Amino acid sequence: MSVLPIQRTTVATLLAEDMRDHLLSGAIAPGTRLGDDDLAEATGAPVHTVRAALAELEREGLVVHSLHHGLEVMPITRAELRDVYAARRVFERAGLRAMLAGRPVDVSWLQAAVDRMGEAAVVGDHRALVEAEIAFHLALAAAAGSSRVTRAARSALMELRLVLPVADRWADDLPALVADHQHLVTIFGSGEVLESTAALEDHLLRGEQLARAGVVEPQL
Repeated sequence: MSVLPIQRTTVATLLAEDMRDHLLSGAIAPGTRLGDDDLAEATGAPVHTVRAALAELEREGLVVHSLHHGLEVMPITRAELRDVYAARRVFERAGLRAMLAGRPVDVSWLQAAVDRMGEAAVVGDHRALVEAEIAFHLALAAAAGSSRVTRAARSALMELRLVLPVADRWADDLPALVADHQHLVTIFGSGEVLESTAALEDHLLRGEQLARAGVVEPQL
């Protein structure tokens, strides 16, 4: 008879989950320094527990060691942001072209993501909203029908997982963000190539501008 291992949830794991939620909901901006003593005081947890939690987040790539600043939320520079959005335009345009070639145009995956965004907006769950927003754009890129494009798009979007929540907070209107994506679904579903392409370009341009507002350039 086989015995399943017991999964033990440690205090450090619970603290890491709480910190992860703050990071992925935009409460802490990329590039923010994370002092373990300050976090211990703020959370009431022992320093060794805080360090264990930070180590878990570091393994996930959410927290990194900086030569000058010690531990900090994974930063992204404006130059890197421009590069990520340039890549996104390639991936998502390819997906859109393939999607619009179908008749009727299948926007079901995009609509499902927008529905999840709407549910998250109603309860003010920034983290869930961003996850659904990423799913929307990944589904668009995946429509190109290339596993390599999908993997590359996922990598690019994951780089933005700490910036998008901050950008959405700058926008400060979650229902409007949902409506913006619903507008894309409606236009894409119409099958109008020029209108759909222009709408995607405008959406990505506005998204990049908002994301730039959430970037904290590293200071040496």
